[in-house]
Amino acid sequence: MSRKTHVLDSFCNPRSIALFGSMQENWFFGAGVIIGDLLKWNYPGRIYPVHPTAQTVYGIRVYRDLRETDSVPELAVVVTSYKHVPQILHQCGARGVKAVLVVSDGFGETGAQGKVREKELLSIAQSYGMRVMGPNTVGVFNSEDWFTTVPYERGYEYNRQGKLSLITQTGMYSPQAMGWHEYLPGVNKVIDLGNMCDVDETDCLEYLCEDDSTQVISIYMEHSRRAGIFLDTLKKTSLKKPVLCLMPGGSPGAAAAMASHTGSMAGNAVLYDAAFRQGGALRVSEYEDLRDCATVFLRYPLPAGNRLGVLTFSGAIGIQCIEIAEANGLALATLSPESRRKLAALSNTLGNHPVDVGPASATAGERVFDLYKKCFDTLREDENVDCIYLNGYVSDGLKPQYYRELLGYIGSFTDKPAAAWCYGTSKHLVSEFGEMAQSAGIPFYTTIGKAVRCLACMARYVRWKKMVQGEP
Repeated sequence: MSRKTHVLDSFCNPRSIALFGSMQENWFFGAGVIIGDLLKWNYPGRIYPVHPTAQTVYGIRVYRDLRETDSVPELAVVVTSYKHVPQILHQCGARGVKAVLVVSDGFGETGAQGKVREKELLSIAQSYGMRVMGPNTVGVFNSEDWFTTVPYERGYEYNRQGKLSLITQTGMYSPQAMGWHEYLPGVNKVIDLGNMCDVDETDCLEYLCEDDSTQVISIYMEHSRRAGIFLDTLKKTSLKKPVLCLMPGGSPGAAAAMASHTGSMAGNAVLYDAAFRQGGALRVSEYEDLRDCATVFLRYPLPAGNRLGVLTFSGAIGIQCIEIAEANGLALATLSPESRRKLAALSNTLGNHPVDVGPASATAGERVFDLYKKCFDTLREDENVDCIYLNGYVSDGLKPQYYRELLGYIGSFTDKPAAAWCYGTSKHLVSEFGEMAQSAGIPFYTTIGKAVRCLACMARYVRWKKMVQGEP
């Protein structure tokens, strides 16, 4: 049975598009950038550039007025000064356009005068039955259908289709600000709502809930206009797929800054916390978390529980790992007697948990990688272990490339979630190890805390689903 048509279809994958704004070619910002990207991505729909003086852009005719087009565009994108937005909206409405994306700033985020302009914008759109995304937005980046409205030159080619989709009230997750080409799991859709005067996060959550190409949803939000409906939609969505959420504004300073960012008013932080817990949202605390915490969900099945296996080169790091784990709802797994026997048979320094291969590695020489592999297998095969934390050590004597076969071996298993971190004698060597781990399919993180918190995020999601579904 096919999916029902949704308002977001016109914004994320329209059959035709009109663009208002600068038609300058090979520039860093403007409607011309969007047209260039659509052509590179072989956009199959009709493109209608509209500008009072330009003649052509990338070989496409430019129209002086939308009335000259041979059909009604499904979506209009406005990349002009705020002064021109009202007359453009009237032009779109008179032509029968039903979806308008307003990139232009100078609205609610600028203060009282801007709020008046934003109300006028919405009033004009509503008088024609048009839906509006924005204003003050870069709009949509959709790698699943190869469609974009982002008016900035991003500086890199993107040719990967991932399973992570983001809903944001900032352009900071769009491809001109985040290097999605370096994120190996890939991104599916990024939807920037800007000031969110009409189309909102609840609309997007509904849409992505039913989007089979989206496996994980991340949300950066500053407020909700429809908190009750949002909570219902969040709970329905969270039962189908994980929803990561970053929401600032708990402090007075952050709330004041939000008002000048998108014109939003911070909600009651306590009420939002309760709503997120009820709805199954997985709260994260940093900008990159909406991407990085998604990686383990994209790579692995959900863990059975919260029992953590720890494999380390350092006892001190193992202790730090346990402390962070317990603070985030994970418990150090109690290894089975069989696992302890296997580990003790490998070395008389092993047999305890965390599994610290550091002392044994001093005498193991090149065998250290085989030792590490067997310790990993022991944790992976132990039914008392639900997820695994791994760390490596690199130096001029223990170069990252020495780990290549080991990382490939560990990365070949996807039955239990794993996350890795590495320390060493130089940032360059640690970075090289991280790139190698990620290429092998192992989620790699820049701190112990991030690696552990991402695994804890999975366990928290499992616990919430079991609770809602009445499972023990």
